[in-house]
Amino acid sequence: MRRMLSNPNTSAVFLTGEPGVGKSTLAALVYKSIQAMAQVAKEPPLQPRYFVWLSISSFANLPDVIAAILRSINVDTSTFFLLKPEQQIATLVRALRRPHESAFIVLDQFEQLLDPETAQGLVGRGALAAFFEMLQMDLGTSRLLLTSYLSPYGPLNDDEKRVRSYLVSRVSIPEGVSLLLQRGLQGSYEDLSLVWQRCGGHVFALLLVCALVQLSGISLSYLLHAAEYQPLWSGDVTLQTIAALYRHLSPLQTLLLRALALFSEPVPLTGIVTTVTGQYASAHALRFEQELLQLAQLSLVQCSLNEAGITCYDLHSLLRQYVLAAYLEGNDLHHSEALESMLGLRSPLLEALAGLKPDEPEAREIALANSHLQVAAYYRRLALEQCPPREQRTGLQDVVPLLHAIRHLCLGWRWQEACDLLFDESLHESLMRWGTWNTLMSMYTGMLPPSGLLTRHDEGLVNSHLGLLYARLGEYEQSQLCYERAFSIQQALGDQHDAAVTLVNMGELYRSMGALQQAQAYFEQALLLNRQLAEPDPEIECVALHNLGLLCQTQKQYQQALSYYQQSLKLALRTQERYDIGMIVTNMGMLLYEQGRQVEGLALLFFAVQWRQALQDPTVSTVELFLNTLEQRLGVETFAGLRQAALLQQEQLLGQLFA
Repeated sequence: MRRMLSNPNTSAVFLTGEPGVGKSTLAALVYKSIQAMAQVAKEPPLQPRYFVWLSISSFANLPDVIAAILRSINVDTSTFFLLKPEQQIATLVRALRRPHESAFIVLDQFEQLLDPETAQGLVGRGALAAFFEMLQMDLGTSRLLLTSYLSPYGPLNDDEKRVRSYLVSRVSIPEGVSLLLQRGLQGSYEDLSLVWQRCGGHVFALLLVCALVQLSGISLSYLLHAAEYQPLWSGDVTLQTIAALYRHLSPLQTLLLRALALFSEPVPLTGIVTTVTGQYASAHALRFEQELLQLAQLSLVQCSLNEAGITCYDLHSLLRQYVLAAYLEGNDLHHSEALESMLGLRSPLLEALAGLKPDEPEAREIALANSHLQVAAYYRRLALEQCPPREQRTGLQDVVPLLHAIRHLCLGWRWQEACDLLFDESLHESLMRWGTWNTLMSMYTGMLPPSGLLTRHDEGLVNSHLGLLYARLGEYEQSQLCYERAFSIQQALGDQHDAAVTLVNMGELYRSMGALQQAQAYFEQALLLNRQLAEPDPEIECVALHNLGLLCQTQKQYQQALSYYQQSLKLALRTQERYDIGMIVTNMGMLLYEQGRQVEGLALLFFAVQWRQALQDPTVSTVELFLNTLEQRLGVETFAGLRQAALLQQEQLLGQLFA
């Protein structure tokens, strides 16, 4: 493995294998080994400056993963999400190729981003095909190690390819026996070897056997040879061992695993306490922590530290799958009265299962949906504590608890409540502005049929927003389908206001595609619909006029474009839409510059930069790039002269615009 990674012709290695075979364990060993060698060896084969370990969650998308890598290797990501997918990947390539700043990056559980049938990228998770092409490039001395059930490149290793595959099938007999002894399993070498054989050398299965012996109190010999345990060794040994373990857990341990299985990310103790008891702070927190540590010692629970240095808990994916599949079983249900007496309350998780029988249709799904509402309640409580006020939010990191709350509301079949929360918190605007489009898309698709169910009004609205996102990502055909679906719903409801919004978005789609006449027709139709309303929406009017200005500017109809911009700006000033003001003034400045009115154009652009910087608008980087490029092209002295002349005219020009 280390030889593979040390090969100068290798950029990435995929560790593949069945669940539980030990891919993450091997990756951790390699990670620590390279880390240690870099510290003590005089000339180690790999000398990374940065070491990055990322575990991919079930809701992750590629832009989030790349952004996390960039932050970990000291690269500014303030404007990253505004880049096109190919630009995001190019940014990562440049960062990884930096001399003397190479990185060793582990992407654990990468299968979360892949289709389990084809091993190719899941739809809506980002430009994974382009990412796979990137891994085939020369990344300098940086290396990536990815764990996954399958590799998108297949199992073969080609010397001409920069991506290698390493199949993790099992540990050897000596390694397996050594692991069992380290975990305190007592037995003869023959019995320990027999355990290895029956577990197929799978690391997780070996750890589960150790846990089963410890929890049950039986001897290894009895476990291997007693008639009552023979079914354990037939079929899927890992799954059978988990089932046997589950029966030996205490009621409280079962309840804690039940809570952990509901989370898609490592969760701190407060999250588990809140989910189990319904109380954010509980006198039982210390008892829960002790039980979790015991489960961690048995390798049934995994511990890690989050960015704040707080211990978080998680389940192995196989254990999570079992707990969710057997959600209507467990000792916490069989001994619920004793558990209630110990806790001094009836756990909301057990209340969620009240009256449900395993043989009833959809009983498990109903129980899980009810339980996910407890997790949603925890994240909503956490949002009150951690999320800044809306006007102070600057990026995805400021709304993470709200995003988790929305996802769990959807898993709890409260799609309308999730939709209301998203719009009430203005997340549809914030995530769009920050460029975190894949995240917003996953929210929307989780609410719409066939996954969810909304009022017809909100179904139309969300489809319209989804169409805009697909357009931003260049998926024009999918965008058009969403817009048509939205417009059809809005027409059926007689909702002229939202229909006008959708028409504006459809016009912008066709403008992006270069179909300027169709775009103009949609913008004009939107204006007509809006003006027919009892109370026309100035925001719709403002955006439609601004977009007509963009059309005219593209066609070099400068006077008409300027007229549209001026009308649009008056509306934006009236409604105090600060982001719209910044965008309109920017385009007016670009228009004047294109006309050869350089000083006037720069006067507006310098103002627009200051205005948008004050709003912490990440899209201002495009204007800054234009000005920096212009300075390089004209020369410092010439540009400085233009700047001075522009600033002298700025006050008079702005006075005319803002009058």
